[in-house]
Amino acid sequence: MDTLIGMGVLAAAITLLTLLTVWSRRRIDRIAGSGLASAREIEKGDRDE
Repeated sequence: MDTLIGMGVLAAAITLLTLLTVWSRRRIDRIAGSGLASAREIEKGDRDE
């Protein structure tokens, strides 16, 4: 029984860590994305000319 509980806790910890990293990456992408998007638009504008 103890090993099952231990494995369950381990699985839950891994899942939480994965969710946290994915969520934080999305936030970082959103914050950096606004800067990157404007930079990309400027590059596209330069190419169009």
